[in-house]
Amino acid sequence: MRLNIITTALLAVSLVAAADNSEIMAEAKTAFEDGRHAKAVELWQNLAMEGVTAAQFELAKAYSLGQGVEQDPLQASYWLEQAASNSTDFAEISAAKRDIERGAEQLRTEQSAAATPTAAVSVQAPAPATTPTTTSATPGPRRAAVSNTTELRLGTSNPAAALAVAQAGSQQQSDDNIVAERSADKTIVNTAVATSGVSSVDAGSANFNTGMREFNRGNYGEALAQWLPLAQNGHLDAQYNLAALYANGLGVAVDFTEAANWFVAAAEQGMAGAQYHLATLFANGRGVGKNDTQAVYWYRQAAEQQHVLAQYNLGYMYANGRGVKQDESAALNWFEKAATQGDVDAQFIVANRYSDGRGSAVDMTQAARWLQLAAAQNHTRAAYQLGLLYRDGKGVSKNDDTAFKLFSRAAEQGLAAAQREVGASYLQGRGVRAHTGRATEWLEQAAAQQDGDASYYLGMLLQQSGGRQEDLRRAVELFELAASQGSANAQYQLGLCYADGTGVAVDEQQAFKWFEAAAQQGLAIAQYTTALRLANGTGTAQDDAAAVSWYQQAAKQGEVFAMYNLGFMYANGRGVAQNEQQAVYWYQKVAQSGDADAQFNMGLRFETGRGVKQDDQQAVYWYQLAADQQHSRALAHLGWLYEKGYGVSQDEARALALYQRSLDAKVPRALTALGMFYKNGRLVKADDKKAVALFSEAAEQGYAMAQYNLGWMYENGRGVGRDLIKARDYYQLAAAQDEPLAKAQLHRLLNP
Repeated sequence: MRLNIITTALLAVSLVAAADNSEIMAEAKTAFEDGRHAKAVELWQNLAMEGVTAAQFELAKAYSLGQGVEQDPLQASYWLEQAASNSTDFAEISAAKRDIERGAEQLRTEQSAAATPTAAVSVQAPAPATTPTTTSATPGPRRAAVSNTTELRLGTSNPAAALAVAQAGSQQQSDDNIVAERSADKTIVNTAVATSGVSSVDAGSANFNTGMREFNRGNYGEALAQWLPLAQNGHLDAQYNLAALYANGLGVAVDFTEAANWFVAAAEQGMAGAQYHLATLFANGRGVGKNDTQAVYWYRQAAEQQHVLAQYNLGYMYANGRGVKQDESAALNWFEKAATQGDVDAQFIVANRYSDGRGSAVDMTQAARWLQLAAAQNHTRAAYQLGLLYRDGKGVSKNDDTAFKLFSRAAEQGLAAAQREVGASYLQGRGVRAHTGRATEWLEQAAAQQDGDASYYLGMLLQQSGGRQEDLRRAVELFELAASQGSANAQYQLGLCYADGTGVAVDEQQAFKWFEAAAQQGLAIAQYTTALRLANGTGTAQDDAAAVSWYQQAAKQGEVFAMYNLGFMYANGRGVAQNEQQAVYWYQKVAQSGDADAQFNMGLRFETGRGVKQDDQQAVYWYQLAADQQHSRALAHLGWLYEKGYGVSQDEARALALYQRSLDAKVPRALTALGMFYKNGRLVKADDKKAVALFSEAAEQGYAMAQYNLGWMYENGRGVGRDLIKARDYYQLAAAQDEPLAKAQLHRLLNP
């Protein structure tokens, strides 16, 4: 059995970011805080390779601390330099440098107090087998550059100090290594390794197993001395082990060029592990010139020998078009091969590809199957995503209980999205008995990890909790956090807070800003609200054309109020050319959805023939629908049609009842008609005073027929004292609107 040595300096790559970077960073943070340092380093390593500055800083600290990875001052220095070169956060850079300086000072104090420095190195590995072909030092199957041996100690308990001393003593060597790692463009050939500065035993006395024993004792120089002559004579495992020593700097200075030479030698003899690691060197440009084509070649050689990580990375190369033409189908093929061998990350990726339809038609059943396999290996995000499938019944039978269990498992491992779902489950009583207190606890945990949706839900809970000002203010803070992360719902709620002064001072400009931000993300209610504010000039300059544009976008999503207002804009030519047909089109869509105002408007248009062919029967149809919802104006207009027998059989009794039910709408025509019932004593006891009151209400609204009737009542002293001056005045008002009866009465009154 080969030694399971991970060549940490090779940065064996996990080239695919299976989840959003922020979520991976949060997962790494949780893992580190829980003492799972190796897992944290694995996650940081992947992101660092992709240029994520925050991960590079964390990786530098990990190498400096020796937590989750072998303590390595040069690697710490390298990643600190990478982070500094990418970061604009000078405070963070300065803080990191101050840590190193303080560490150096502490180390000097420790060294002055210590009689001799300790440099014990312990490497724990499986016992070697009896044959050389099964005892070479093999980089193990882990994608991140993390050692699974026991941690290497550098003779000091202060990692920052160790890094400072290493920099002071070998800065030039570090710089040279970094330059070589970045710019080496050597064509690898099977040449002998230069041996200057490296001692070895005679070829005749060299023994592979002796080298293994020395290696197990931590005598790396002795191990190298035994393996070097064997490797030069073509011994496969010796070549591979030499590459591992050079890559890790065990017994020699880290030298990726020499590591690459020996990996080439072993790779050309067909060793899959060597082929894989050689490919990673080419992919990352370490010890050789960066060459994706060569990386693909060697990944393929190893992958065809069932090397699981090579299969995984070959899938990545096809997915991203690195060194080969992008081919999603081929990518899925190689990822699936790795997944079939049990690689948990590959299983997760394959699941997502079947879910998204990348490289294959969408197949939620396959997605669920692979998520189940990954979740069985304790893959946190797989458990979470499998929970989503059970929650929604996609690829599996809907099962809220199972969904809750999966969410809970991932939540307990610190995944913010899962914590949010557990909170939502308690909130909605989904898969568990509803419990607002526990919902709040889980949402608080997710919000503490800056989860935007959890912050939004928690803010909504606080708003609904009783209205304490401190709760309302915190709700605003939570909405702001979620809104800053792009949550459209939170942006909309924040707009409402500023508009209503809930938890914050009223600020119409801020309200409009957040409404518009949510609208730009496609939230229909926000698009409607933005349009309404533009139409009214609330919190922004009045702009009918922009309002129409937002109404149109919201209307396309089925936002009823937006459809209605869009009909209004077309009807009145605001922000768009007047178009009665378009107005009718939008009013009818809203009316068909059951909106009473729109149904009334449709009735009015059919009654008047505005934008449609005049049709009393259609008018009755739409008025009746609105009247059934107690729409007062519809009741009034429907009463008129029943009284006159337009579009329906004449029915004065029903008309009277409808007029009486519509009084609160104060529709002038209905008020006047009802007044005539009381004036003439039709179907009711005659009541001139009530008639005058009804005529007066309608006349005040400028209704000519009511003005005429009120003039007649004053002329004849019906329900009021006889007053010819007032009679004349009301006749004149009605006559000015071309009311023929009023004109005749006025002429008679003025010409006795």
